Amino acid sequence: MVAITKGAMEMEGPPPTAFADEENPETAPLVKDDSVEKSVNVTEAVSPSAGLGESPPFWLFMLFLASVTMTVGNKYVMKAWGDFANTLTLAQNGTAVLYLAISKYFGFLEMKPITGQQWKVFAATAFFLTMQIFTSLKALPYVAIATVVVFRNTCTVIIAIIDSCFFGNKFNKMQVASLGTTTIGMLVYAGQDINFDRVGYLWLVGNSVATIANTFWNKVFITKYTKELKIQTSYGVSLIQQLETLPIVFVLAAVNNEGGAYIAYQPLDMAAKLTILATCAGGVLIGIAYPKCFSLLSGTSVVVASTANKAVSILIGMYLFGTRLSST
Repeated sequence: MVAITKGAMEMEGPPPTAFADEENPETAPLVKDDSVEKSVNVTEAVSPSAGLGESPPFWLFMLFLASVTMTVGNKYVMKAWGDFANTLTLAQNGTAVLYLAISKYFGFLEMKPITGQQWKVFAATAFFLTMQIFTSLKALPYVAIATVVVFRNTCTVIIAIIDSCFFGNKFNKMQVASLGTTTIGMLVYAGQDINFDRVGYLWLVGNSVATIANTFWNKVFITKYTKELKIQTSYGVSLIQQLETLPIVFVLAAVNNEGGAYIAYQPLDMAAKLTILATCAGGVLIGIAYPKCFSLLSGTSVVVASTANKAVSILIGMYLFGTRLSST
């Protein structure tokens, strides 16, 4: 979503699917070697001038808050207002754009001049982001939150495989064992899923494709523009992305004939209306947190963090929606 997330979900030019290492002009893999990454990240984390604005733990926590709000909130809203997924996305992304634009105007958030090239580069990520949000919202009424997490784990494994095969990143035995265990767990869950729904699974397949594409595109070009060329900030990237999603979502809403959204909104109970407002706030936060995390961490690290956030969402979802994950 606003990138639900956005969350959900939640996000962000053109050339290779690898990014240039700041100290080495050769391309580096999305998943960095642990020994190298530790030395870099520790230096960044303890830098006295960085503050919370450049602190990976702080932004991972913000992503956690936004992700849980969006995942649980969107499922709740879609169960009550399920025919208006695009209208909900329009409200969430529109709120994020409004916040970012006002903050830019008053100088609360640092953004550099936006060029035509940046609009072109991030148009692709706007499309991927929109597809992530749309497919996620369409799947949630049909499947348990745990199923969403399993599909997200699938994305993590596929991203790692692509990173290894095409970008030369190597994994140690422990990492390979972890990925193998994750894969086995996914297969077991899929075979035992008592909440299985064919339609929901198809929407999640589409969501997985969009997530994988967006992860690589985001890391390549957010890193390129915010850390290497330094011609845009993560806030500027977020504004571009969120703004470019609006016409796409508007067209989807029109095609889906969602003109009666407000009429259907009026009889909703107060809890549903407040949840819609909460997801709009979550959309603002996730729209800022995702690009910031991608600018500070590896793509795989962000995906893993997002998956951990979904684990918390599972527990909350089991309580709120009475979800059963086994027949016993």
